[in-house]
Amino acid sequence: MSLNWREIALILEELPLVGSSLQQTIQHDFHSLSWNFYHQQAGRWTLYTELGTPFSRLHLASEALSIAQQGKTAKLQRFIQFLRANVEGSKVIEVSQHGCDRLVFLKLDNHGTILHLYLRFYSGPGANIIITDEQDIILELLYRRPGRGEQNGLPFLLGEPKTDVDDSFTVRPRTDSSFNRQIEQEYGSQSNELTFQELQHKVQAKRDRELKTLRTTLASQMHTLKASEGYERHKQTADLLSAYQHLLQDNQSSIELEDWETGYTRVIELEPKLKGRENILLYYDKYQKAKGAYENALTEVEKAKEQLDECEAHYARLLDPSMEQQAAVRAMKRELAGSLTKQQDAHQTPGLTIQSGQFTLLVGRNAKENDELLRRYARGNDYWMHTRDVPGGYVFIKYLKNKTVPLEVLLDAANLAIVFSKAKKEGKADLYYTQVKHLRRAKGGKTGLVLPTQEKNLSVTLDETRLARLLLEDDNA
Repeated sequence: MSLNWREIALILEELPLVGSSLQQTIQHDFHSLSWNFYHQQAGRWTLYTELGTPFSRLHLASEALSIAQQGKTAKLQRFIQFLRANVEGSKVIEVSQHGCDRLVFLKLDNHGTILHLYLRFYSGPGANIIITDEQDIILELLYRRPGRGEQNGLPFLLGEPKTDVDDSFTVRPRTDSSFNRQIEQEYGSQSNELTFQELQHKVQAKRDRELKTLRTTLASQMHTLKASEGYERHKQTADLLSAYQHLLQDNQSSIELEDWETGYTRVIELEPKLKGRENILLYYDKYQKAKGAYENALTEVEKAKEQLDECEAHYARLLDPSMEQQAAVRAMKRELAGSLTKQQDAHQTPGLTIQSGQFTLLVGRNAKENDELLRRYARGNDYWMHTRDVPGGYVFIKYLKNKTVPLEVLLDAANLAIVFSKAKKEGKADLYYTQVKHLRRAKGGKTGLVLPTQEKNLSVTLDETRLARLLLEDDNA
């Protein structure tokens, strides 16, 4: 329950605000700040404020804030930076409460510049901290709310003060000689518990998202493994055709041969566009690709299982109910802060990031960038493209759900792959592309070296107009 206007008035009576100088401001999260003051008689003291929550309040902070409320906030830096640049160092010369309302007004003198500070201690969307000049033109605010006319440069309309005294607003039973101390104790424990529960819910939601992704990945790799496990059948077919190659003719669509392993006659489908003996190579090629896909899928299945087990164990430790609460809060905050750092890192990829229509292209320009993109930024459903038999950069086409990669995007990616390869001088190249999940690392190979399976081929001549558009857009970005 938030403080009512009577309780706020009682809080203000006990605070040495008038004559205090603001030395430092600290923003703990989206809703709470500490204001560190110095008063010539009272000495150093801290005012804690919280707005927009079920525990909206202000009170003198006689103890250090709990661990649950400490730590920097990655967002909302705009407001705290304004306070530090323009409000810290000010002296409070006037304090008042706007009628029978939960709105507190502080008049500040910042070395001759008058500032007005309005704190509205509501628990809902009306809550705000607003800083204006002497004419009440808004300079900065905690929450920008254009719908309420609360944004920089607009006049702050205070409105008529409430004068109707509602007897339902009473001061709660007193349990301490200092009402500030009483409120600090009552709300501190409740707010900390709420913070703990909110952190738990956020971490649980993060766990559920990660586990769902890992299980989907595992299911996909299991499907690929199942689909490619009969790869030996292609080799058996190729061996059979090789044994009877004297019977093969050009432009055949099928052939019936006796399978010496089973003793039965088999009908083998052939590619009629190929010469008879070329079908033998076709089946050996199918065998190699299917075998590569199977081995890659087998590796990925084991990797996905290991990651799934590690993830489950990690969150089991993090959400262990036997962990002491403050230690749990610290661990959960680190976990969530780590997620934010990863999101920020996603916008700082190595190499080039280029937009091609709806699709994002990640371009590695050397072996180090290729390896870094492959390890940290490429996902299984993304497409990988590279010049065939020519050293060069990798180009990744980021996957979009339910979207097929159009030819124009493939041509954009191909031109970038050529221009960052040794085929640039030739002005053309053969390329191949496949999904990242069909790549496997070469054992003992150079940094970033991969072996593709299920690849498709593309032959492209450099298009200078296309390249200029792509690289110019990247420069402008």
